[in-house]
Amino acid sequence: MPKVRKRWGELLATLLVSVVSWGAILVLGGVVGFIAYKGASVIGWSFLTEPMREGMRKGGIAPAIVGSLWVTAVAVIVGGFIGTAAGAYLSEFATNRRLKRAIEFLVTTLAGIPSVVYGLFGLALFVVALGLGASILAGGLTLALLSLPLLIRNAQEAFSAVPASLKEASLGLGASEMQTFLRITLPIALPRVLTGLVLATGRVLGETAPILFTVAAYYLPTYPRSLFEPTMLLPYHLYVLITSGVNVKETYPMAFGTALTLLMMSLAFTLTAAYLRFRLKLKYRV
Repeated sequence: MPKVRKRWGELLATLLVSVVSWGAILVLGGVVGFIAYKGASVIGWSFLTEPMREGMRKGGIAPAIVGSLWVTAVAVIVGGFIGTAAGAYLSEFATNRRLKRAIEFLVTTLAGIPSVVYGLFGLALFVVALGLGASILAGGLTLALLSLPLLIRNAQEAFSAVPASLKEASLGLGASEMQTFLRITLPIALPRVLTGLVLATGRVLGETAPILFTVAAYYLPTYPRSLFEPTMLLPYHLYVLITSGVNVKETYPMAFGTALTLLMMSLAFTLTAAYLRFRLKLKYRV
C-alpha cells in the first residue's frame, strides 16, 4: 500500500510539473505570437533604417535602435568588466571571510532594489554631480550599476564551478594564483560568464525607468554622434507611442513594431551568445 501511494504521489508531482512547464511555454508563446502578429505588418527595411517623421506618426525607428545599441554597449562593457572582476575576487582571491560575506550581502541587497531607484541615483551621480548631463555615457553607467548584481553572482558561480583539482594541479606545478586564474579558471568558466553577459544585455536593453532620468530623449530623430549626447531608445520610444501620442490609432501599430524589434534584438543577442558558448566549449572541451 505505501508503494502504491508513493507511485501515485510521483505521478501527480510529474503531472503538476508538466502542467506548470507547458503552461509557462504556452503563455510565453502567446505573448510573443501576439506581438509578432500585431507588429509583423509594420516591420520592414524602411521601418528599421529610417528616422521617425511627423511627430513619430510615420517613418521608422532607426535612431532609437542605434541609441539603444550605444547605451547597451556601454553598460555591458563597463558592467561586464567590473562584474567579472568582482566575481573573480569573491571566488578566487578573497581570504577574509567576513569581508566576503559582507560583499555578498550587499550584492544580494542591490539585486532587490527597484530600477527606478538606480535611475534616481544615476541622475544624482552621473548627470548632476559628475556633470555628464543627460547622455549615453550617463545612461550606460547607470544601467551598468543595475546589471552588476547579476554579473557578479554569475561570474562568482562560474569561477567556483571550475574543478578544484585543476586549480590545485596548476598551483602544484609552480604557477601563481594569477597565472592559474588566467590560464585555467578563466578559459573554462568563460562560457558561463558569457551567458551572464547575455542575460544582462537582455535586461538593460529593455529597461525604461533608469534611462528616463539619464539619457532618453522624447523626440530626437537624429543619430547620436558621441557618448555625451542624449538619444532616443526603444523602451522609452515604445512607452511614448502608447501613452503620449496625440494620434494613438496611427502610432499603435508602430508601437507593436517597436516591441517586436526589441524581441528580435534580444533573440539575436541570445543566439549569438549561444553560438559563441558552443564554440568555446568545443575549444576548451568543457
